[in-house]
Parts: sequence; C-alpha cells; structure tokens
Amino acid sequence: MKHISISIAALAAMAMLGGTAQADDFFNGKTVRVVVPSGSGGTYHLYCQLLSRFLGQHLGKGTTVVTQNMPGAGGVKAARYMLNAAPKDGSYISMINPGSIALPGLRKNVGFETLKMDWLGSMSGRAYTVGVFHESGIKTVEDAKKREVIMGSSGKAATNYLIPTFMNKTLGTKFKVITGYKGGGAINLAIQKKEIEGRGNFYTGYLGVWPEAVTQKQINFIARLGPERPDIRHIPRLRDMLKNERQREMLDILEVSFNVGQAFYAPNNLPSGRLDALRTAFIAAVKDPALKVEADKRYLPMRYQTHDEVLQSIQHVFNKPPQAFAQLSKMLGFNAKKKKKK
Repeated sequence: MKHISISIAALAAMAMLGGTAQADDFFNGKTVRVVVPSGSGGTYHLYCQLLSRFLGQHLGKGTTVVTQNMPGAGGVKAARYMLNAAPKDGSYISMINPGSIALPGLRKNVGFETLKMDWLGSMSGRAYTVGVFHESGIKTVEDAKKREVIMGSSGKAATNYLIPTFMNKTLGTKFKVITGYKGGGAINLAIQKKEIEGRGNFYTGYLGVWPEAVTQKQINFIARLGPERPDIRHIPRLRDMLKNERQREMLDILEVSFNVGQAFYAPNNLPSGRLDALRTAFIAAVKDPALKVEADKRYLPMRYQTHDEVLQSIQHVFNKPPQAFAQLSKMLGFNAKKKKKK
C-alpha cells in the first residue's frame, strides 16, 4: 500500500508538471498581443508597452509580445472584443480601462462582466485628479461652480467622463464633458491647443507624458481620488467634499477604478494550464527589477496586485447596496442594471 500511494503521488506530480510544460510549450515562438483600450500617447499605452517588453521572457522561448491599440467607447470596445471575439488560446491579453470596472453594475447590455473576467493581476493602483489648464482661471471646485468648464473624455465609460459628471450631480460644478477623444494623448493636446479646458487624469499620467503640467504648474489640480500619495496631499480630496453616506457609497463604486488601476485579463475559457501560465508570467514580469527601472524613468508607479487581490476589490464594491448603484446610474445617465429575482 505504501508503494502504491507513492506511485499515485508521483503520477499526480508528473501530471501537474506536464500541464505546466504543455502551457509553456504553447508560447514558445508564439506572438502574444497586449490590447490597449485606448489610443497611443497616454499612460495606458505606456503600461501596456512596458509589460510587452518583459512578459515574453517569462512565457516561453522566443515568445514575442506586441501591443495593439483598440480605442473606443472609453474602453468598452476593447473589453467586448476580448471577451466575445478574441482568440481563446492565450495569444491575447488586455488591460482594462479602469473606468469600465464598475460599468456592468451601472448600465444595461455592456457586453462584459468584470466579476467574471479571468484577471492576471494589476501593475498598479493610481491616484486620480481633476485638473484644469492654468490659463482658465479655474483654481478650485468653487470656481468650477460659477461657470461652464469644458472637459475632454474618451467616452462615457471612461473615468474622465464619470468623475466630472458625478461632481456636477453631487457638488454643483458646471463641467461640460466632450467625448470622442482617442486617448489621453489626444486629450492633453486638446488642452494645450485650448480646444478644451481640463480633464480627469491619473496624477502620474501627467508625469509620464506631459511633466510640465506638474513641474511648471500648467494644470491646476482641484480634486483627487484613489490611493494616497504624499506628494499630492495638498490637493483637496473629493471624498471630503461629499455631503452624506450615500454619496460616499457611490464614490466607492467609482473609486475602485483607481484602487485596482492598471489591471490585465485574458479571455475566458482558455485551454487548461494557460491562464495559470499567463498569471505566473505576469507577476514575474511586473516584479522584474529591470521593469521597475523602466517604470521609474517614465514616472509610472508600480504597486502590483495579484489576480485574487484584483477580484476581491471588485467583489467588495459590487456588494455595495443596490440603491447606490441605481442612484449613481441615474446620475451618470445610464439605465441601472436590474438584478434577477432569485
């Protein structure tokens, strides 16, 4: 009996190793695409580009990793493609547009479910800001209540649409949000050309591609959200401006975007072993000291989270009261998703 039990254990171990080797063998010499849910010129593209430089060496021999931009509808186009049309063999992964994370709880027929996504992990959560060009004369939220302020956005699912709209409904600001920009780079250029006056953006989003916005104070930061950063504590917190607990619950729903941050996922139902291989390679890549050096050069924060940590953060938010989702959905102009009766 002792001999039999050892043999069974050995066979089990060999099967496990065989599964891993099979997944690794698939990636040998293959090309893996990292889908960017925006255009080029912004930090979403930079994070995906950075990951693509290091992921391949942790996946297999001769694995090539390239980026593919897929802007549209604030990241919804990319998410729908990944979960409904992308090859389900491990050759495609994508970063989520953070503004899309809570969207399935706020809007009908989005075309994807973040609770059901096969997450790989996150490269970093990121502090978020609302800022206005310094020549606009808008220096505080109170100033933004006095006249219309034109803001830019990639789409109604993007945080640079959701946050200004939420502030209009809760604080009485007068942001007019223009949608349709292909990404952060296009929005920054529109501000510099004075086509629009401001935007919502990750604080490090400026440091990575438009550092003068911070170093030369070309952007007046009037509110902040998400994880704490010692260097932006002087910017007023949006949470502290809200009037009641229901508004803070709604902010919790929106703020998951920034706490989860630059998270990546794969299409559902990959062949056995490949999702684990992608998750292992992802964490190995983001922990790579050489990647950290490159991230620091581009002012990109790196506070990685595992796939379990990403999912736990999302589950926590989706456990908020249904009334908070319904009220926020109405505020943002969406139709609240009706929950099925048990």
